[in-house]
Amino acid sequence: MLAIVASGNDCVDEFLRKVPKETCKAPIGTKIYKCNYKGHDFLVMVTGYGKLNIGASLMYLTQNYPVKVLFNIGSAGSISDTNEIFCALIPKGVLSFDVDFTQIGYFPAQIPGEKKHLFEANEDLIDCAKRACDLCGNNYSNDFLASSDMFVCDNRLAMSIRREYAAGAVDCEASCVGQFAYQNGIAFVCVKVISNFANNNAVRQFRMYDEQAKINVQKIAYKFLKEYYE
Repeated sequence: MLAIVASGNDCVDEFLRKVPKETCKAPIGTKIYKCNYKGHDFLVMVTGYGKLNIGASLMYLTQNYPVKVLFNIGSAGSISDTNEIFCALIPKGVLSFDVDFTQIGYFPAQIPGEKKHLFEANEDLIDCAKRACDLCGNNYSNDFLASSDMFVCDNRLAMSIRREYAAGAVDCEASCVGQFAYQNGIAFVCVKVISNFANNNAVRQFRMYDEQAKINVQKIAYKFLKEYYE
């Protein structure tokens, strides 16, 4: 079963208007909708922000539904000149740039006890997402995506993340979803539309473009259904 995962309602409201849906029981602070596309049932979940909320919501979801694919959508901040505003990022892998145990022998972004520091997206699902972008006329890239519980709006930090992890953008949830998918043997894919550059001008750009970026990613998510199910 496919589950579309987003942090906020503004990432799914337009999408949910296009599909039959019913509201399901969910933990406090989480929303789960059972939806249908041409006879295929799938789920949409709004987790709220923060790694704890995302992890707890995903645990509830997978304990109560036979989830086989996690599809994370939302917006992101670019840290690469090639990822312009409204470009879609379909990352080949995700990681947490706010994790650092290198002093005791771990790779950057590697959590102690975890075998990996980078969590790859499923290649077949990446291809579905690329075709969905093509159907929407939305350009895209395939860079790595770096996550943390922060809004990056500093040139030096953005450049440091780019240099250290070869990432093309930053967000607040993809690595958590990717890590959970890896740990539980679930296929994972992600699409984030760029709303701003993660530099000293990030806040102004975010306020100007984030709403449209989230509308665009919902259009891509809807076309993804066609590519996935048809």
